[in-house]
Amino acid sequence: MARRLSNLNNDLAPRATTGTFVWSIVRGMIFSVAVAICGAVLVSLVQLIGRWDISGAGVFQVFSYLSMATGGFMAARTSQRNGWLVGGLVGILFIVTMNWFTSGKLFLPEMDSDTAFRLGVGFLVGAVGGVLGVNI
Repeated sequence: MARRLSNLNNDLAPRATTGTFVWSIVRGMIFSVAVAICGAVLVSLVQLIGRWDISGAGVFQVFSYLSMATGGFMAARTSQRNGWLVGGLVGILFIVTMNWFTSGKLFLPEMDSDTAFRLGVGFLVGAVGGVLGVNI
């Protein structure tokens, strides 16, 4: 089914093209990175001001998942179709991008069970955000 443009008009939404698909993924990645940066700054300020040692608490991981879901949500809002697919791709690309920023390597070093689990969770979190983005 295609989303209708308005309640009064029976015209269907325009067909999705490769350009809109790619643009939605790029927009989702921009939002993911923005949320990740804001989360890292917020957690760092709380750690600095409160003098808390939260390095082992996994707070950064929570913001990572939140940023993947937000990016998937925004990508699905842009594409208006296949929210699970564009959201999942944003989740996987976010993991690859963060690996590139932290290690300087574009590709993941080895495909072991931990890497496959991280990519699977990234796809699922992004897909949930994408499904919510299309349906809300």
